Amino acid sequence: MIKSHELPTFLANYGPSFARTAYLLTGDADRARELAVDTLTAVGRRWSSVRWGQPVSVALRELYGRYLGVRVQPAAGEDHPLGALRPRARAAVVAQFHDGLPPQQAAAVTGLWIAVLTQETQQARTTLRAARPDLFPTETTPEDAPPRPAPQEDPADPLAGPDPRKEAIDPAAGPDPREEAAGGSGPAQWAAPWGDPGLAPRAADTPWTVHAQVPAQVHAQVHAQDHASAWDVQDPAADDPGLRAALIRIAAGMPHVHLSEPVLRRITRRRRIRAATWTAASLASVGALVALTAAGLTAVARNVERASAERTPGLDYTQTPEQVPDALPAKLSDPVRYAYQSYCQDAGDPSDPEPCGQWRLSSASGKEWRLPGVRAGYDKTSGATLPLAVSQDGHRLAYRDTKGAYVVRDLPTGKVKRIDVRDQPVSPHLRTSPNGRFVSVDFGASDAATLDFETGVTHHDHGDRGDAIRVLAVHDDGSRLVTEQKDVDDVPGHASITTMRLGGSAAGAFRIDPGLVEYGGALSPDGHTLALVTQDSKVIAMDARTGRVTGRRTALEDYEVLMVERWISADEVLVRQWDDDYAFLTKVNVRSGTAVEYAEEVSEWLDYDSPLGALED
Repeated sequence: MIKSHELPTFLANYGPSFARTAYLLTGDADRARELAVDTLTAVGRRWSSVRWGQPVSVALRELYGRYLGVRVQPAAGEDHPLGALRPRARAAVVAQFHDGLPPQQAAAVTGLWIAVLTQETQQARTTLRAARPDLFPTETTPEDAPPRPAPQEDPADPLAGPDPRKEAIDPAAGPDPREEAAGGSGPAQWAAPWGDPGLAPRAADTPWTVHAQVPAQVHAQVHAQDHASAWDVQDPAADDPGLRAALIRIAAGMPHVHLSEPVLRRITRRRRIRAATWTAASLASVGALVALTAAGLTAVARNVERASAERTPGLDYTQTPEQVPDALPAKLSDPVRYAYQSYCQDAGDPSDPEPCGQWRLSSASGKEWRLPGVRAGYDKTSGATLPLAVSQDGHRLAYRDTKGAYVVRDLPTGKVKRIDVRDQPVSPHLRTSPNGRFVSVDFGASDAATLDFETGVTHHDHGDRGDAIRVLAVHDDGSRLVTEQKDVDDVPGHASITTMRLGGSAAGAFRIDPGLVEYGGALSPDGHTLALVTQDSKVIAMDARTGRVTGRRTALEDYEVLMVERWISADEVLVRQWDDDYAFLTKVNVRSGTAVEYAEEVSEWLDYDSPLGALED
């Protein structure tokens, strides 16, 4: 599995959309923001398990579940246009007529049976038309709607072009999930809730497509005009363009909000609270009191987190200052144990990022540094992640600088050398040999490059006829384990095949199950054995030259597998996992088949994408 840094991208793209949905449900901007932040924080804490599926759908289920679970009390009375509706009725109409979900999907995200959803929707429509007729002043139907205006050539016109709905999208409000489900080229490839190919999208107008610069009345007119041709609705009576336009106008009252920073700050804070709490428990507990003290301190941690998450009126939490570590000196003898990202709403100039947008390094002495002039996170222009790799001895860093070059920095000497490779607008993969002498970079394309830091020479691996290759692991002697994927049309039952080879020659390559390299791999200290994880979460050892599986198959605990980290002895390998809240390391003995949690301090601070450096023996 590729390590993901794309949670900030998801939050930036879709945060305002969830806030508008929350505003329709709660009727209050502050409570809507709080509901959206709570929702996205919960999703972010289990991001590794949802990011490859339909995170929009997961987030909507979380949002509606929190609302209907009375975690956020609904607004009532005349303060909110939907105040006359009961919570379930309000959820039913918002999910279908604002979020644009077909009944099956609306039932899934709200947790209502289809029959209940239909009944609540019908009653809600009747109630709204009787209680708030002012919401439908210019209601039209597909039969009496005015003809659609001719396409305009003026690019400045927000409704110009053959499809006014598509041209009226606000980039700040996030990409149109319907385009992504169809394979569009948006900044992030996530399936929308209606991304199931068996379900045609009903929504011509959703919270994801409201343009901030176009008046709500124009939206309502365009939406009503295009409704008949845009949706495939079996029952015409089940749709209500007037209600849809009314919800869009109401949702426009939600101020645009940036939720990335508060969500990421809360996720990071919980991780640090847990680490500090359990450290205190280990110092204060003895004998039989360990379990009791740990349980009590865990409860205290929850209370501290809850209290720190409470909002004080008039206080802007997005401006809370943080302690900024010193810049990494030219030379550093203290090895780096791990690195992590700091988060901020605006990292500033990409060529000179603000301190909050730079990598943070934690050394063996406990001192923290920041990597100056090097951005962390992702490139907003290309959407590619900005990687960092730390050698296992903690003395070398590999990263992409602000000019698009891939460099390796030796900390004790301060020397910096460049990998001779051309940057590409996709997420790169960095791998280092255990001793840090060799560093590889590939883009999942036809070329990979490996730098020998001692000689400064870059060696290249090329795919056959442009096929995609990936450097899975690098040994201390410079040998590389390379996988190559090629499309085929002459192998029964396969659209593509994956082969693996050790070294630069194609001789000796063998075919491998592509699922075995999903979580990466690691070469043993002698360079003969490759540790991999199967799709059913079993650790296996494979002969790197023949592909023969040797030793035991060790089943991991039922948590999300993130990646194979490294070998720590001749028989033991570390695997990073995720338990929906925290990342941890599992130590697996490939000879005996035993698996235990790696009890090392860095595990308490580990995140799902934190690069690891020097670990204790």
